[in-house]
Amino acid sequence: MTEEMLNWIRGLIRDNKVHEFYTSPVWRRLQVQILKENHYECERCKRKGLVVKATTVHHKKYLRIHPELALDQDNLESICERCHYDEHHRKKPGFTNEERW
Repeated sequence: MTEEMLNWIRGLIRDNKVHEFYTSPVWRRLQVQILKENHYECERCKRKGLVVKATTVHHKKYLRIHPELALDQDNLESICERCHYDEHHRKKPGFTNEERW
């Protein structure tokens, strides 16, 4: 990734405009490439022995935390809607409040 691209992504993160990255031609092309390489199958479900249609490409290390990995194919995985929802909305294990209980 070029320094110019990285600075653009960092600026989008800073300005809370990450959606612009996900609608950019560079991301759209890479997303299609990753889905095709994985035969439009969810990689997480496949590890469980299931075959489920992948509908999106997910950053394993989140874009907002690791913008330098935004276009790194090793940081991307094709996943289904359910796995993507679970990744971003499920309760994470650990403490539930400040008092640690």
